[in-house]
Amino acid sequence: MSTSMALDVDTGLLEISGRRVRPAVVWVRHGSACALLAQARPAGSMTPLRAESWSGFLRQVSAAAGTALPGGTVVGPGQLVEARGLGIRTPRTVVTNDVAAGARDVGAATLVVKTPDFRLFEPDRLAWKACLPAVVGREAVERGSGPAPGGAPGERPVVVQEYVAHARELRVYHLDGGICAFEVRKPDPSSPMTDPDSVAVTRVDCPHPAAEAVRTLCAAWNLRYGAFDLLVSDTGEAVFLEANPDGDWLWFERKARWHGVSFMAAVMVRELFVRSTGTS
Repeated sequence: MSTSMALDVDTGLLEISGRRVRPAVVWVRHGSACALLAQARPAGSMTPLRAESWSGFLRQVSAAAGTALPGGTVVGPGQLVEARGLGIRTPRTVVTNDVAAGARDVGAATLVVKTPDFRLFEPDRLAWKACLPAVVGREAVERGSGPAPGGAPGERPVVVQEYVAHARELRVYHLDGGICAFEVRKPDPSSPMTDPDSVAVTRVDCPHPAAEAVRTLCAAWNLRYGAFDLLVSDTGEAVFLEANPDGDWLWFERKARWHGVSFMAAVMVRELFVRSTGTS
C-alpha cells in the first residue's frame, strides 16, 4: 500500500497521508492475516509477515477507536458449546481429520460434513470441490463407499455434524439490537456455491425462538453485528448452527430483492458514531 499511515498509540490519533483523525467507529471485516494472505491480488503478492503486520495494525486501530465492530465472540465450533450452555439447541459436532471416525463419534444416521469459511481462505475455485459441504450417510462413510469431503484422513480437520431435520433454514442478521431474517431454500448444502440459481432466498419476519436465540448469544458475546445460521424444527424450536461476525449480506439481499440489511448497517454505524463522539 502506497498510502502513508501511522497510529500514535499514546494519543490514539491516526494519520493518513498527513491528515490526522481520531477513530470513532472502526469495523474491520476479514482482517485476519490468513484472509489477507489468501485474498491478496495478484495471488502470492503478500508475504506472511506483511499480512500479519497489516492485520496487527488493523487490530491496533480498532483498539484505539471509541467503538469497534463486530464485537467479541469465539469463532468456530466453540460457539456451539457456549450456545448449549445458554440453553440453545445445537447439533452434535466433532472436528476431525478422519471423517469416518468423526461419523462414528457423532453417531447420527445422517451427517453434514463441512469446512467453515473455505471460500475466504481458498481463493482457487478449482480447489473448492474438496471443501464443499455435503450431507452424507454414516454407514456409507464408515464403509468408505460414500463421499469424503475434506479428502483423505490426515489431510485437514473438518466439521462432522449431526444432520438436524428441519422445517426452515434461516440466515438472521443482528445489527446493534436490530434483527432481520431471510429464509433460505436450497436443494443441497453446496448449492449456493455450485448452483446459486437453484437457491431461493426470501425476506421473512424472524420467528420468535430464533430471534431470542440470536439476542441471547449476542448479549453473552457482546456482539454488535453477526450473521447467524439457524434451523427451525417442525415444532418451532430454533437450532443454532453458527454465527459469523464477518458474515456478508449482499448476496442474500440480491437474491431476496430487499436491501434492508444495508440500510440497517448504515443506520447502525451512524448511531454508533453519534454515541462515540457525542455529535449528530
